[in-house]
Amino acid sequence: MRYTAFHLDSERGLRGGERQLLYLAAWLRAQGHGSVVVCRAGAPLEGEARRLGLDVRTLPFCGELDPVTAWRLAREAGRAENPVLHAHTAHAAGTAALAARLGGPPWVAHRRVDFRLANPVSARLKYGAASRVVAVSEFIKGVLAKDGVDPSRVDVVPDALPLGPAEAKLAGLDVPWGPAPDRDALRRRLGAQTELDPGALWVGNLAAMVGHKDQANLLRAMPAVLASEPRARFLVVGDGPLRADLEALARELGVAQAVRFPGRQDDPRPWLQSLDVYCQPSWGEGMGSVLLEAMACRVPVVATTAGGIPEVTKGTPARLVPPRDPAALAAALLAALREPGGASAPDLTRFSLEATGNAVLAAYAKARA
Repeated sequence: MRYTAFHLDSERGLRGGERQLLYLAAWLRAQGHGSVVVCRAGAPLEGEARRLGLDVRTLPFCGELDPVTAWRLAREAGRAENPVLHAHTAHAAGTAALAARLGGPPWVAHRRVDFRLANPVSARLKYGAASRVVAVSEFIKGVLAKDGVDPSRVDVVPDALPLGPAEAKLAGLDVPWGPAPDRDALRRRLGAQTELDPGALWVGNLAAMVGHKDQANLLRAMPAVLASEPRARFLVVGDGPLRADLEALARELGVAQAVRFPGRQDDPRPWLQSLDVYCQPSWGEGMGSVLLEAMACRVPVVATTAGGIPEVTKGTPARLVPPRDPAALAAALLAALREPGGASAPDLTRFSLEATGNAVLAAYAKARA
């Protein structure tokens, strides 16, 4: 069956969830399905969707229960062939729920974070009312069940990574994810940009600077790492409301000379390719799709056991430690830094666009049944 998916996202930024939306929309289009990105006018998502040549609709999204946005969405979807509303964020789920009540089509709610639902109303009117719910990990499915969402209505579909030249082209990438062709030259370039010695040992984190990503955990592990391995240097890449606090903590801990904060990067790939170890120090993580990118670049991974991370790293040589344990994190980082050579390439085929796209299509079929 040919579907027309309306991918809803009201966010003002472009983070991992928006990248996943674009991957899915592009893959569905390539399979002959209608694929419409519905977002705010002027949002980075609009620009990126248009760059990929995707069909785009902009709506005001004046709150998640905006009746004007919901009515316009229901009317637009009503003209499409076998429409499905696909809400990629919690706020968009509110819009989709209202659109369905105004005569709109079946809808799917996507859940990528492992937080408990804010209140019983959210559980009942949004995720409880969705035709189907897609969770990116079994852990999130369990959280939803605790909040009253029927597990039989939840499909677990992990986030995707474009694998191979064909999928990379669909996703708008020039080449597939993988190691840098000339890593030494890349490190010299980034080293000059950040004033880091290319011959040092680079540990990096790429994430929004928000509470659950817990870059503070990594900062607190740094003194112990540096005491045993003075050549270690740290790249904390990203931006967010906690950036100033993290920079202040680095000074307080006496590690400011060993850590760099390059800010948000439009292309994270070279930063991952340059690393000796990638670290994900989160206390909350729905899945952690950046771990797929790091593993595809054959960078050794040290992470916590938060949320869906153990599901992503199962069967790989990643080192996992408990969240909020800087001593354990430091020990794992030192072990990874002392292991010669890069990480072996894990089998990531279960995260391909094809695998995840087909699983989403199965969810659409259930939603419309």
